[in-house]
Amino acid sequence: MRSFLWLPPLLTAASLSLAADLTAEQSDQVAISPGQCWVHAPVAPRPVREEVEVVVQEPSVRYSVTPAQLQEGVQQIVTREGVRTYRVIPATYKQVTEQVLVKPEIERSVVVPAVYEERDAVLTVEQAKTVLEPCQAAGTRYARSGAIALCAKEIPAREETVQVRVLVTPETTRVVREPAVYETVTRWVVDQPAQVIELDVQPELTTLAKVETVTPEQTRERTEPAVTRTMSVTRYQGEPQVALRQAVCDSDLQPDLISRLQAALNRRGYPLGNVDGKLGKRTISALSEFQADQGLAVGAVTYESLEALGIR
Repeated sequence: MRSFLWLPPLLTAASLSLAADLTAEQSDQVAISPGQCWVHAPVAPRPVREEVEVVVQEPSVRYSVTPAQLQEGVQQIVTREGVRTYRVIPATYKQVTEQVLVKPEIERSVVVPAVYEERDAVLTVEQAKTVLEPCQAAGTRYARSGAIALCAKEIPAREETVQVRVLVTPETTRVVREPAVYETVTRWVVDQPAQVIELDVQPELTTLAKVETVTPEQTRERTEPAVTRTMSVTRYQGEPQVALRQAVCDSDLQPDLISRLQAALNRRGYPLGNVDGKLGKRTISALSEFQADQGLAVGAVTYESLEALGIR
């Protein structure tokens, strides 16, 4: 992870000599004419915001089961056979017991729901950075040369915890079997036919209820898409610097120029309230935010900021 060096928005007059030494070592000489005003100001890394897609629920497979359609009917069973008997010697019968199928074995599917687990996912929404703040060190508070001490302070990264659902066990089906149903029927069959006198005896019938399968069971499969969430992440481009920039002198900060500056900031989406032609904290705060977003030197009314805002 990269840390950024950040300087405070405004430097005091005592820090100008130290900033001038740093600039002389790192850049070319700058010609300064009488009547001009110059400032040493920090150039902060430019923030870049982007949207990131986070999967909070993975895709899964679901099943739907259409039960089988059954139809109830009847069937006739011969419980006593027809026979030709005789008057003189009646026929003799014997009893027989049988199992008759009245409902066949049925298989049906049951859906076993999917199992999910709630988990926490940590997402870095703003990277760590390092800033410089005025402090007392190295004896600078006793120096009369205007030297100022700056101490580095680390600003930790900002993270956010997102709760996601993770598929542990996918949805499945299991088969349940319903056994066949039988009914016990007792029949009489001829053991010894009649003799001498012939006699026709009609068969006896018994009506039983019967269940038949009309349409078999059907199982359908469908895929559930993943669920995502869009989150905003801030990253920074560039390295922090201390730059020498020409600024507008106090004598040139007329109400007309300040009013145009305020109006331009409002148009660019940096609201600061009413346009009153007065350079106050709200105007400087809005200007500093614009300068940081554009990668310009921050903290003063510089000519490069006026040019970026389209002010002549």
